[in-house]
Amino acid sequence: MTNAVETRPHPETTPLDPPPLGPDSVAWSVFGDLTFVLGASRRLLIDVAHPIVATGVREFSVFESDPYGRAERTLDMIMGVVYGEEEALATARRLRDLHRSIKGTNPDGSRWSSLNPEAFHWVHASLVHGVYTQQKLLGRGWRPGEVEQFYLEMRRVGRLYGVREQDMPADWAAFCAWFDEMSATRLERSDITDRVLAVVGSPQPPPIPLVGNKFLWNYTSRPIAGRVLTLITGGLLPPDLREMFGMRWTRSHELAFAALAATSRTVLPRLPRTVRMVPQARRALRRAERRTHSHPDARVVDVRSADGTRLHAEIHGPDDAPTIVLAHGILCSTLFWRNQIRDLSSEFRVVAFDHRGHGRSAAPLAGNYELDHLADDLQAVLTATVPDGQRAVVAGHSMGGIAVMSWAQKYAADAASRVSAVALVNTTPGDILDHVRFLRGPERTLALRRRLAQSVAPAAGLPLPRRLPLRRQLLARVAVGATADPSVAREVDAILAATSARGRGGYGALLVNMVTDVDPAHVPVPAVVISGRHDRIAPPARSQAIAARLQHPLGLHELDSGHCGPLERPDEVTAVLRDLLETTR
Repeated sequence: MTNAVETRPHPETTPLDPPPLGPDSVAWSVFGDLTFVLGASRRLLIDVAHPIVATGVREFSVFESDPYGRAERTLDMIMGVVYGEEEALATARRLRDLHRSIKGTNPDGSRWSSLNPEAFHWVHASLVHGVYTQQKLLGRGWRPGEVEQFYLEMRRVGRLYGVREQDMPADWAAFCAWFDEMSATRLERSDITDRVLAVVGSPQPPPIPLVGNKFLWNYTSRPIAGRVLTLITGGLLPPDLREMFGMRWTRSHELAFAALAATSRTVLPRLPRTVRMVPQARRALRRAERRTHSHPDARVVDVRSADGTRLHAEIHGPDDAPTIVLAHGILCSTLFWRNQIRDLSSEFRVVAFDHRGHGRSAAPLAGNYELDHLADDLQAVLTATVPDGQRAVVAGHSMGGIAVMSWAQKYAADAASRVSAVALVNTTPGDILDHVRFLRGPERTLALRRRLAQSVAPAAGLPLPRRLPLRRQLLARVAVGATADPSVAREVDAILAATSARGRGGYGALLVNMVTDVDPAHVPVPAVVISGRHDRIAPPARSQAIAARLQHPLGLHELDSGHCGPLERPDEVTAVLRDLLETTR
């Protein structure tokens, strides 16, 4: 097969680049639900039925050796283009750039490339047709006019990552006619389509605690999962393609798929969004909702950390006032500081930011949640939001306090010139499992408790429903003091439920495995410490240990609170921060 290599230039943003999709689009409402996961095998099978795509998959793909890793990377890219808003074009260009090296020479000496216009468009077309089919058969269905609008939106998506305008049919009717013709004339069964069906029929253990145990999976779940996935894949295919791929399809299969599809159409649309939507879609929808409810005077700044991760930061208050930067703790967001933002922004310049994997910041893959990332992210925020020549006060709560201490250690040469004072709130220098009050026990059980916590930590990366029985009561017991208003536990529960699974799992594992201390002595400026008398996570003794190691301690304030001082005792925390700002004016 002889096919020209696509060599179209790759310019920076031009007026010809289409605008990215937003929350008012049809695609945002249908693209990122669980039907996308259920239809993945059907889309891959139709992709690789195109001979050029099959060649690329044969030589470069890891769909057999690393199916879940490949699926996660693909999901990240596609969802990033659909839901990425201001990042959509950059993500689309990365996707195209990844395909530039996927090329080679056929046995007859002709060249092939994954960027061949027909093949590149076919993969996009398979995506569009797959989302349409899976939503029609397994999801909420399509309302009048939606399909046509969805197709026009997906033409914009195709243009973002480089599908040529002239290759895409003008409207939905023309697309369907073209898709049917391509299916009849260009697709073919091959060793790759057979291998895809083999993977579908005998899936590897998923990377999920307990479920992914190889022995249990092979002897209990694999046969059932294989039959169900094959049934879904076959049911989503038109009869002529099922026949071409050699899939056995009987009346029993037809009835079983009809029952499964009817159940899916009934159940999926009624699930809470936390379960129904994939993480990338949930985060995008939350970003849009928060923009709607955000402080009207906030200026949003997208900050890039050292590894390229996008961080959400917002600036409140007058630009010519002294600056305070607020770093929240694990499982939280800028909403955690809402009282301090409200009370300080009338006379001070208040910067609040979300850690990676939290709030409106991006959630990178596993392996990108280490102490160095905490330090790098804070450095990036300070560089982007604090005016040149001005030093800021920095306040860190819980993991945010660890971030401040890690930053002072990693960026020692820069710290004193960027920061005038520090507040460390309900935090700890590390060695967390040995000191939290709700995991205390005899010294001889320390190693066992640590192993137990480390084995459970990966579960923090699983999706959480918006409402989970007893979770709020557990938070009230562990994170919130007994004297706090009950609304505090409800607020903390809502913020926790909105935190991405990657953020929870990534930094949860970091904190659980943190068996050594960061040294507060690296903080080169005056620092105040705030603790909670009833704090079970960072007990007062840990704050005392921090205060004893500071170079320039300004005092230790012990409040009648649990771990969430800024929410439980907002006026007292704000007063300490205000004094710190006034002292360092």
